[in-house]
Amino acid sequence: MKDERGAQAAAYLRLLLVRAGEPRSIWAKHAPDAEPGEIDTSAVAEVLRGHVGPDGVGLRSVRAALDGTALAAATLELFIDAFDLGPRHAERLRGILDGRDSVRVIAGDAATDLARPSAPPRHETLAAHELHTLGPDGLPAEHQTIQLIKSTVDELDRCPYRFDTDELVVEVVRGGRVGDMYRVNESLFGVDIVLDRPLARGETALMHYRTTFGYRTPPPPELRRGTARVMRDVTLWVQFHPERLPARIWLARWDRLDHATVIEQQPAELDGEYSVQARYDRIERAIVGFHWEWD
Repeated sequence: MKDERGAQAAAYLRLLLVRAGEPRSIWAKHAPDAEPGEIDTSAVAEVLRGHVGPDGVGLRSVRAALDGTALAAATLELFIDAFDLGPRHAERLRGILDGRDSVRVIAGDAATDLARPSAPPRHETLAAHELHTLGPDGLPAEHQTIQLIKSTVDELDRCPYRFDTDELVVEVVRGGRVGDMYRVNESLFGVDIVLDRPLARGETALMHYRTTFGYRTPPPPELRRGTARVMRDVTLWVQFHPERLPARIWLARWDRLDHATVIEQQPAELDGEYSVQARYDRIERAIVGFHWEWD
């Protein structure tokens, strides 16, 4: 029987091993015909055996670790070391296994039993700075948000965060913890960021949160930010991987959130760091951002 912490850590570990990037390339050397979006468990076991010796980790143990049936702290450390996961991912994985509530893994059908329609906003955004990073396959890899909010109600205890996939990891770096996932509509999911303390009307709080993506089906090549009210001091920044650069990119505005059409656009160019950015003093009842085309 899976325990929730082990299952969460295993889901994050699978996300890191399955998506394009360095961890996948390590085991893919032993499985060159592996399909995108899949993990070759035998190849993963081969990497671990090469790291600790032939008697270190069996195939059954690797399968149990990756499906969350049995992921011990010592086994997790072996994965971290063998696949050079880096300090940020390593700290998240350890925190999940320890039961830390600042990180939550969203995997597959986690939201099928919970539904929550959109509700009127209960806060204003005084500033929002967002960095969207794409991986070497052109799929979103990470999104980072720093947001200053002001409560418009008494006892504001949470803020909604929405996304268009159910394969991701949400981490609150500052300002609160991650609540349960729910479904907003057919295409949107969400979690509540539960604030460190409730805010009275007019009080402010600074939040910093990161999302690590595990898209298996490519989403539309775009980054959009929409608001039904007013947002001030908004910066959008898209960082492309040097191995996968767009042929064309535009700064744009859309007419709606779902089934949207571009109603205004202008060409944009990458800078020397393969990124584009835009700053808005004020956004009101609008959807803005970037969209791009690949060769």
